[in-house]
Amino acid sequence: MEPIQVRSQIWESLVTMLRVYAHAASLSGEEYVVTTLSNRAWVKHGDCSLIICFRPQTGASTWRLIQPEQETWGEFQIEKDGALTFPDGEKPLDTAAIDWMEQLVHATRASGIS
Repeated sequence: MEPIQVRSQIWESLVTMLRVYAHAASLSGEEYVVTTLSNRAWVKHGDCSLIICFRPQTGASTWRLIQPEQETWGEFQIEKDGALTFPDGEKPLDTAAIDWMEQLVHATRASGIS
């Protein structure tokens, strides 16, 4: 399988995990909305958003957590073997999705949404 195909499948799996964890977070009665467009995914809750972007040709990826009056961001790589590599090391796919959702939940609480 070509590296671009592997990266694309990992990306699709990552988006699926974000949808699952957003749904789980919504079970508390607070809606988390996931929207995707090609190689970009948004998870929105109240006035906070998580945006993840992916380049299938290279695997270079970015994430941004946007809150009122604050924005944090980072980079990661979807490797040709399917690994997710962050500046501080490799993370399993589910761990990365959980970490991002936890950041979004924390951000919404800090901004007074929940």
